[in-house]
Amino acid sequence: MRRVSFLMAFLITGYILGIWNFLILPKYYITFGLKGFLISLVPSIVAIFIIYSEAESTKRTRYLIHELLFKVARIPALTFVLLMFLMIILGITTYYASYGLTLMLGLSGSYTPVVAVATILLVMLLLVMAKGHTLEFISVVSILFVLFAIAAVFLVREQALTTVTSEQALHYMHEAVSSITSFSQPLSLKGILYLLISTFVSFGLGAGVYYVIGSFTPEDLNLKKVLAGVFILQIILSFAAAFTVAYSIGVAHEAVQRAFHSPNISAEETIQLSILFGDLKAYTTNSTQSPIHSINVFYAIPQVLHGNVHGDVTLIVLLMLSLYLAGLTTIIVLMEMGNQMLSEVVQIGRTQSLGFVSLFGMVVSGAMAIKDIRVMFLVVPFAVGALVAAAEAYPLLSSELAYSKAGVWVSVIILLGTGLLTLYYAFTSPSAAVKVGALLGLVLFVPLTMNGMLLKSRR
Repeated sequence: MRRVSFLMAFLITGYILGIWNFLILPKYYITFGLKGFLISLVPSIVAIFIIYSEAESTKRTRYLIHELLFKVARIPALTFVLLMFLMIILGITTYYASYGLTLMLGLSGSYTPVVAVATILLVMLLLVMAKGHTLEFISVVSILFVLFAIAAVFLVREQALTTVTSEQALHYMHEAVSSITSFSQPLSLKGILYLLISTFVSFGLGAGVYYVIGSFTPEDLNLKKVLAGVFILQIILSFAAAFTVAYSIGVAHEAVQRAFHSPNISAEETIQLSILFGDLKAYTTNSTQSPIHSINVFYAIPQVLHGNVHGDVTLIVLLMLSLYLAGLTTIIVLMEMGNQMLSEVVQIGRTQSLGFVSLFGMVVSGAMAIKDIRVMFLVVPFAVGALVAAAEAYPLLSSELAYSKAGVWVSVIILLGTGLLTLYYAFTSPSAAVKVGALLGLVLFVPLTMNGMLLKSRR
C-alpha cells in the first residue's frame, strides 16, 4: 500500500504538470514579474482546495463519481458535462504535445495530426496491455520531463550568454530576464484575468478527474502533502519555462541582426526570424494579449535556437521532449479517468469505453489541424473552463460532502466571476472562431437541462 500511495502521488503530479506550464503561465511570470507570481497564488490556492475537497469526497464515501453525483448531489447530468469537457481537453493536450514532438523530429506542422493519432493509439495500447504497470510508467515519465525541463533552462542560459554579444540583443535579454524577478512590472486588469483563467486551466479543473482519483485513492495517502509537492513543482517548472523564453529572446534578436548582415541568408529567412523575434517580444511585454494568440510562441524557440547556438539539436530535443512528456502523462490520466467515467455512466466494458474516449480525442486533435477549428476548441477551456470548474465544485456544498462549506462558496464565487468575465471577452471578440468556441463551451452545459429526466430514469 505504501508503494501504491507513492505511485498515486506521481499520478496526480503527472496530470497537473502539463503543457500549460510551458505554453501559457511563463508569459505572466515575465510580463507581471513577481507581482504576477503572487497574484497566481490566489487561483492556485483555490484550485488546490477544490482538488483536495473533490478527491476527499469520493475517498471518504467510496462512491464512484456518477454514483456520488446521483445519490448525494442529485445532479447526475453533471457527469456528462465533465465528460465532454474532459474529451475536449484530451484533444487539445494531444495536439499541442504532438506539435512539440513534430518540431523535435524536424517534420512539417502538417504531420501533427498523424503524431497526435499515433500518441492516442500508443496510450490506448498502454492502458489495455500494461494495466497494473500504468502508474509506474507515469512515474518514470514524470521524473524524466521534470529533469529535462530544468536541464534545458540551464543549457539555454549558458548558450545565450555565450552567443549573444550585440548590445541591443543583450538589452532585450536582460530586460526579459530581470522582469521575472522584478516588482516594478505594470499590471493590467485584462492581463490579470487571463492569468487567473490560465492558472485554473493549468490545474486541470472541470474534467471530473479528482473525483475519480479519490474513488480509488489508498486511505493512507496524504493528499495534502502530495498537492503541496505538486504546487511547488508547478512553480519551479513555470519559472524554468519563463527563463527559457527570456534567454531565447536575446538569441532571436542576435539571429535577426546576423541575418540582415549575412549574404548567405535569404530574405525569406530573415523575415521569418524577424517575425519570430516580434512574437517573442510581444509574449514578454504584452500582458493583454490573449492566451489563444500567445500559446504558439513557445514553439518558436526551436526555430530560434536552430543554427544560432552551439548544441542546438540537444537543446531542441530537451525542450520539445519535455513538453511532449508533460502532455503524455496528462493524456494517460485523461483517457483512463474518461474511460472509468464513461463505463460507469453507460454501463459498457472497459475496452469499449476506452475506444470511444480515444476516438473522440483523435477526432478533436485531428480536426485542430485546421486553424479556425483549432482556435474554436482552444477557446473552450479559456472561455468556460472556470464555469465548468464551478459546476464541478458545486456538489461539494452538499452536507454529506462539505469539507468547508464557506471555502467552497468562496471558491465557486471566484470561479464564476472569472468565468463570466472571460466569457464576455470571448463573445465581444472580433474573431468569429472565438465566438463559436465560446458558444461551443456553453453547449457543454446543455445536459444539465435534462437532469430531472435522468433522475427519473435512474430510479
